[in-house]
Amino acid sequence: MTLAEACRILDISPKADMEQIKKQYRKLMLQFHPDVSGSSEVGYEYSVQEINLAYAVLKKGFAELESISFSEKEMSFQDNLLHWNAPTNSHAWKERDILHYAEDCEGNILGNFTIARGKYLWTAEEDFSLFLLSLYRCSQEVLDEIDASLQREEPPSLRQRIQPQLTYLLAQQFMDGTALLKELSKKVSHKKEEGGVYYLPAMLEITRSFANLKNGESLFPSRLKGHRLYLKNCAGQELGYLSFPDDRFYYIVIPLFEQRKVLVKIKAVQKPVTSGKRKTSRYQRLHLWLRFSGKAEKQLPESLNLQIRQLLEIYRQ
Repeated sequence: MTLAEACRILDISPKADMEQIKKQYRKLMLQFHPDVSGSSEVGYEYSVQEINLAYAVLKKGFAELESISFSEKEMSFQDNLLHWNAPTNSHAWKERDILHYAEDCEGNILGNFTIARGKYLWTAEEDFSLFLLSLYRCSQEVLDEIDASLQREEPPSLRQRIQPQLTYLLAQQFMDGTALLKELSKKVSHKKEEGGVYYLPAMLEITRSFANLKNGESLFPSRLKGHRLYLKNCAGQELGYLSFPDDRFYYIVIPLFEQRKVLVKIKAVQKPVTSGKRKTSRYQRLHLWLRFSGKAEKQLPESLNLQIRQLLEIYRQ
């Protein structure tokens, strides 16, 4: 859908500002959304789905979208998807949906809908919670196809263990950890011989009661297990595992450790983690510095199809 088409659907001027766009969108939703008006879009030539899509285009300000022609009849949405403005990984196991929130006339979220489908990498323009939902649905599609091919009446109990692992592997295919670390963290060193050092806040999720860290105390990687990086102190005592206040970094940083692409420096921060107005002893604030090892900084996202294939073979048994 072009910006001009979006303006036509919302019946606004191409020169309208965001406040005018939002006001017109809410006006149309108040008039024609069946959950609000009780009607079924009677009296307007475009569907609620088209109105939502037009609002999404204008709200995000997409500059490079493929043209979509809408039929005068009810739109078949799966046949009229957008071209999402993001890099792709042609080696990804399967295409995924790009989701967008649908809102009512008051701006309340009604649900979500698909605006594009493809092997698109995640970028900051895509809501991260919807990205995770798209990965879950993608893994669900893969396993449903296997169940159907094997004519299973019900999914096996093994699915509860396989699907989270599959979702995690798919996340790595759709996230360029190297590029995202550079984009979302703070670069604190520009020395060529170091390849750049990147800083981000982190947390220690404490699993041992004797964890009593001093400000500036160093921590070290202990082991990787279950997609968690466990940390130890200088005495070799394992205290807990690495966590992040920003969930996005879990899917960026942990795979970089698993692929042995980064070196790390970790120091404790004395300031406690708070939950509301109360202190919590479960988490310890950390300073985390990362540096790419060797030529890892220039490597492309790793193809994980072999691991996915092996995982699915287990599910087929």
